[in-house]
Amino acid sequence: NSNYLLSLVEKCDLASTISSFGVCFIDTTIGEFYLGQFVDDRCNSRLLTLLAHHPPVHVIYERGTLSQKTLQLINNTLPAALKEPLQRESQFWSATTVLKKLHEGSYFKKENDSSFAWPEGLKPYLNEGDSLGLTPADNKELAIHALGGCVYLLKEFLLEQQLLAQGCFNTYTPPDFSAASSRAGLNYANTMVIDAVTIKNLRLFGDGSLIGILDRCCTAFGKRLLREWICRPSCRKNVIIERQEAVQELVDRMDVMQSARAILSTLPDLERLLSKIHAQGNAARMKDHPDGRAIMFEGPTYSKRVIVDFTTTLAKFEEVLKFIELFDDFKSSLITRYTRYEPDGEFPQLRETLDYFKTAFDHEEAKKQGYIVPKKGVDAEYDSVLIELAENKKDLDRYLEKQKQHFGVKITFHGADRKRYQIEVPESQVKKVGPGYELTSQRKGFKRYYTAEAKELLARQMNAEEHKDKVLKDLNRRIFAQFSEKYDMWHAAIHKLATMDVLISLADYARNGDMCIPEIHDGSDGEVFIRIKDGKHPCITSDNFIPNDTSLATDDAASFMILTGPNMGGKSTLMRQVGLITIMAQIGSYVPASSCCITLVDRIFTRLGANDDILAGQSTFLVELSETAAILQHATPYSLVLLDELGRGTSTYDGTAIAAAVVDALTKLKCRTLFSTHYHSLVEDYKTNKEVTLAHMACMVETEEEEEVSQETVTFLYKLSEGACPKSYGFNAARLAGVPSIITKRAHEIARRMEQETNHKHIFNALCKANGAEMRSLIATI
Repeated sequence: NSNYLLSLVEKCDLASTISSFGVCFIDTTIGEFYLGQFVDDRCNSRLLTLLAHHPPVHVIYERGTLSQKTLQLINNTLPAALKEPLQRESQFWSATTVLKKLHEGSYFKKENDSSFAWPEGLKPYLNEGDSLGLTPADNKELAIHALGGCVYLLKEFLLEQQLLAQGCFNTYTPPDFSAASSRAGLNYANTMVIDAVTIKNLRLFGDGSLIGILDRCCTAFGKRLLREWICRPSCRKNVIIERQEAVQELVDRMDVMQSARAILSTLPDLERLLSKIHAQGNAARMKDHPDGRAIMFEGPTYSKRVIVDFTTTLAKFEEVLKFIELFDDFKSSLITRYTRYEPDGEFPQLRETLDYFKTAFDHEEAKKQGYIVPKKGVDAEYDSVLIELAENKKDLDRYLEKQKQHFGVKITFHGADRKRYQIEVPESQVKKVGPGYELTSQRKGFKRYYTAEAKELLARQMNAEEHKDKVLKDLNRRIFAQFSEKYDMWHAAIHKLATMDVLISLADYARNGDMCIPEIHDGSDGEVFIRIKDGKHPCITSDNFIPNDTSLATDDAASFMILTGPNMGGKSTLMRQVGLITIMAQIGSYVPASSCCITLVDRIFTRLGANDDILAGQSTFLVELSETAAILQHATPYSLVLLDELGRGTSTYDGTAIAAAVVDALTKLKCRTLFSTHYHSLVEDYKTNKEVTLAHMACMVETEEEEEVSQETVTFLYKLSEGACPKSYGFNAARLAGVPSIITKRAHEIARRMEQETNHKHIFNALCKANGAEMRSLIATI
């Protein structure tokens, strides 16, 4: 999983009580920064969505600046995350302070010429009028301020050089920003908006969730990409169809899929290893970081581990090339594009670079020794040292030969380390020793001497050896830096690999049970609909699950469906089922249905279940209205709305009135809506409305005697049927829950009396408006 550090800055408008947020969050697993600034709504839905899409494990903020509402939200939403307030300026740096420190540091300086350049991802946040980039751009100050908190904390953890030097800065835009700009027409945003409420209500993540069913990925980076696809399903028809074609071809080629999974399952987290190698190759980090100066007790062990990571990465990229070869004869446009080498496809040319590093040094020896000894031609400085040592050896050999000729006998060098290159002369030849010879020691039959020339040769040799040791000490870093020079190439290859892993995962899922490829429409012909035949809930794998047909805005169904039925009859399950199938369709997956046709959905809204928020001081009804307000404010004709029992949190009359008003608003908008209710008076009001379809979850009542309600047995059929359900059969639920029969009997008597009173009121109102014939008919029913 990604481990996010989130830095949060808030600016509250006291008049409107609406906050603006600056955010900076880092995926510390792979070293990617995300910066953003946005105005939120009263429910803080954009902040909640960010926390749901990118759940942080550590949250920092400037002490005393977050509102009580925001603090409660963070504490309630992220109970397990570490929350750390930092002091203003001394710890949580301002926008101008952090830009100054980044400019003065070595994070963005090139190694070869020390020239400074802001990363491309940061440039949109800098004022164009400031040539040095020390001033934040308009409406970006909160985002840069949030970056200040992140950089300070990373510096405290000695991680700033490692992460900042990668220069991976991205812009975070709330998902509904781009969707809002496309409300007026068919210009869909690139991705569907799924907010925090929908993630929770549809159970996209966690136990028994959608990702738990779809995630058959073999790699860590594939799993991260699948989560991203689920959080942001595509709204581009061509993208979805390309994915569908790829998944379909993979399903038909099980032999290739199995071979591909066998290779993928051996791969480590290459994305994370890439980040580690980049950090190890950073010269500034090795110079300024304590690791670069420390003499470690287990230094050789640590060094060996780093080299093992590097050689493993190289070896696994070799496996990646074998993986790519498996798809040579595939026809899918997405697969061919992602597995054909440039320029015919988009997969980068790795072979030449891998061959270079394969022969650059002895991998096994490097893993054994803990340092890299490059082969000739790999490192110019190391080659020059070897040349210098070779020249010294030649000079030493010439010197020794000259001494042999002078003394006329065999002469050898004696000594070690700093006392090397003493010449050992037999005593019989000592008479030939001249004034330039300095006696250093002797043994029986021999005397040893130094000359000025020998001392000079020793000094040259020791300098060359020191230079060699220095070069070798830095060679690991330099080889890693060479590897990181092509960071973009390696990263592109990993992204293509992650996409293939996700497609294979979806293909593996498609093999289980009755599945179909959804038919996707973009709405360009003016038709916006959903038609699902024999649909099943993706996360319920029971063999006896009852499939259902669901249609919205088709020839035989309105865009708005009022759904009734007994308690526990499957209404909420059906609504979640439609939402999940829609998400699956737009990520390119097969869906559990015999057929499925969907016009692209720009956003899914959900109001499911009874949720109160005690810690935030919000009742069930307030939570209901807050979620409903977001729907009414942001829904478009291309949205899917799932509303479950709206109005249950207040009195029957207030709840019915609010539910009716919401139904009116959404039917006028003509967005696709499933609306479940137990308000039968509401159902009566829309019985003849052609813009509303009435449906219910069928049940079978085995005993339905007026006076023996405790004996009434309801069998749930879990089948969506036409028309409204006459009763909710709440007494059956009470019986199943163990409520004493005397209580249910008394409750039934009260219910009958209340129902009669309501019916009499309806008849009286109708009589007041009826003509003669209608009046006689109404009197006959009394």
